[in-house]
Amino acid sequence: MIDGQPMYEQCECRDKKRLQKMLQSSNITADFQRKTFGNFVDWSGDGRHQELYQKAYTYAKDFEEIQKKEEGHSLGLVGASGSGKSHVAFAVANNLMVKKGIQVLYFNFVNGFKEMFSRYDAGSSDVQRIREGLQMAEVLLIDDILKGKPDERKGYPEVSKAVYDEMYGLIEYRHFHHKPTIWTSEYYYELIPALGEATASRLFEMSRPNIGKALYTPEEMTAGEIGKLNYRLRDL
Repeated sequence: MIDGQPMYEQCECRDKKRLQKMLQSSNITADFQRKTFGNFVDWSGDGRHQELYQKAYTYAKDFEEIQKKEEGHSLGLVGASGSGKSHVAFAVANNLMVKKGIQVLYFNFVNGFKEMFSRYDAGSSDVQRIREGLQMAEVLLIDDILKGKPDERKGYPEVSKAVYDEMYGLIEYRHFHHKPTIWTSEYYYELIPALGEATASRLFEMSRPNIGKALYTPEEMTAGEIGKLNYRLRDL
């Protein structure tokens, strides 16, 4: 009390409860909540891993300015399996929530759409609720876009018409409303024929110049050097 007037201070326990609620509503598991920039391991010395890290780190550090841009307000992390793209994507998400109090919603491309489509029989209101949640999220993290078994002729997985249409609607909405989106994929140019030029071009425009790549070169693929960017295969 000062001069007879009660004074109130923000309780630390209230901040902790708010953060805990934010983390719980993010759909990010406890294991992935532990992914940080500090525990990212640049195990290979390959500059492509460092590019992923640097793009993600800079995006998180400068987010307040980046999010104001009409274009380039999002982040794309494209890399081979096991290259660390998901680790640094979660590092960004956790940094935004823990350090800056910005809500992030996680959506796995494969399991997320499976859950959405499983609700069709429950009624359109359930599907619309999920759809609106993805559209309106303060920051949306879409992990592993186009994940799946590649078509032998095309070299990339095909998506169903339902996924194709939902992705267009989602990306179109977030692009038009300038909503920051973090996305990861093992594919880059292949996103154009797989998702359609309209969806892929919007995704690229939203993320330019914040796209980090850790992909194999055509020469590496021809020489059968697949796996050298994969952390999980480092000891083989």
